[in-house]
Amino acid sequence: MTDSIDIFSLENYIHFIKDLDTAPNKSFTEEELSGLWNLDPYRTKTMIRKLRKAGFIRRTRSGRYKITFAGLILVRVYKRAKKEQKPSSR
Repeated sequence: MTDSIDIFSLENYIHFIKDLDTAPNKSFTEEELSGLWNLDPYRTKTMIRKLRKAGFIRRTRSGRYKITFAGLILVRVYKRAKKEQKPSSR
């Protein structure tokens, strides 16, 4: 078994962390992430575990979660690529 991430799971992870890009210096509790992602607490913990393993979010010393620098860069590149991918309506 390899630890590689396929494109589909990468897009899925970006879908969850792009909401955290609005405030890169802000940290979130599990309850706040659950409300932000509209998931129940068990699925939120599962997603947090997957995102931590992939290196997109980290846990602060106070037990809150915030986006990593690598996750921040990946989200911004993804948003820029999506914006340029849309055809112009001329």
